[in-house]
Amino acid sequence: MRILLIIVLIANALFEGLVGLLLVISPESAITDGSVAGITFATNYGFAALTVASVIAWCWKDKDNLRTMGVVLGILSTFHSALTVATAINMSTTGEPLPTIVHGIMALMCWVLFFNRKKWCSS
Repeated sequence: MRILLIIVLIANALFEGLVGLLLVISPESAITDGSVAGITFATNYGFAALTVASVIAWCWKDKDNLRTMGVVLGILSTFHSALTVATAINMSTTGEPLPTIVHGIMALMCWVLFFNRKKWCSS
């Protein structure tokens, strides 16, 4: 479980950090029609993704603490579950399944870790 935790935390930091950085630096690259509303949404999501990625840096030294991991994995589980639903709803418009798949896998792994955190947490 501890190895899975480390993999999930690093994957979350990399995926959300890189996507967030891309959307903050170049939101128009994600919005094909160039709409102001779309670019605004992409920028906002970019900052949200960077924030979620930063959670890993804040909690890394306390990854064995039961309470800390409860909060962190609860936030990550909720974030990825909500985005799985949101991207699935929008898939009919975008035709892009990859975000739904990635967030769905991350949500599943975060929930598994959340419910099994007592197996590696010592305090």
